[in-house]
Amino acid sequence: MQIGRKIREAREAAGLTQEELAARIGVSQRAVSYAERQPWMSRRALERYSEALGKRLAYFLQEEREVEPREDAVAGAFEVVRRDPEFGFGARSSNDFDLDAKEAIVRLYERAKGVRLLPEEMA
Repeated sequence: MQIGRKIREAREAAGLTQEELAARIGVSQRAVSYAERQPWMSRRALERYSEALGKRLAYFLQEEREVEPREDAVAGAFEVVRRDPEFGFGARSSNDFDLDAKEAIVRLYERAKGVRLLPEEMA
């Protein structure tokens, strides 16, 4: 988790300079610069930044998930489909299909089985 990076992103999104944010919090510009480079900080300090930036505390504490590239996500999901003996794709090579066809097959499998194999970001 990179709380400092999130502070910087929230500050920039609010259109504030480090000096302006420092004035809102009551610290020096140097303290803001330091905070923006830190992976964590005390809850009390984070609450001050949160209030000054108009963001909920949860915004700074949320873990970020890495988003798989589409090709990796589809390839992994397609392997699950290929290995399911009830679905009947075991004899087919993954090289028989292009990326769009694999994704379509995975989507069909997801609907048929009531499962999610692809990341929500790809929905």
